[in-house]
Amino acid sequence: MHKGVGWLIGQHYQGRGRKSKLTKDQKNKLVELIKKGPEDNGFHCGIWNTAMIAELIWLKFEVRYNLNYLSSLMKKLGFSYQKARFVTDRQEEEKYELERKTWLEETLPAIMEKAVEEKSVVLFGDEVSFAMWGSLARTWAPIGEQPTVKTSGIRKGLVRSNSKEGVFNTENHWLMR
Repeated sequence: MHKGVGWLIGQHYQGRGRKSKLTKDQKNKLVELIKKGPEDNGFHCGIWNTAMIAELIWLKFEVRYNLNYLSSLMKKLGFSYQKARFVTDRQEEEKYELERKTWLEETLPAIMEKAVEEKSVVLFGDEVSFAMWGSLARTWAPIGEQPTVKTSGIRKGLVRSNSKEGVFNTENHWLMR
């Protein structure tokens, strides 16, 4: 027993395979950066993808990773690719609710009253709209924590008003009789 019993308890193991390109401290810093989100790191999108993470690693640590490997690295760092939950970025929620209440309790009744006085017809439009954000978007986030992505709530819509005179489209401003 010239080498002792260290090999029995795994002390002979010195690691196998290629060394990591990032140090342990760099990996910890990367985890912090990813948790802050892409917008805090200078990207214009609210969801992470591997190409953005590769660019982040290059900008912060000057290390390049193959995009195909990054998903494995992300899993090792405790992240998973998850469907994001979208939340409004509307800062003035109370102001919006107050304006809505004013419309329903004051403005709309005044319009209806004036219509009755003038024997007019009030038309209400029907709107079809499409979300301008990816409703099925996925992003990298810590395992077990559903990511939230702020959205303006802006939708691209088509409003049509129907009357005896025809259909008026506010998007393209046409009248069909």
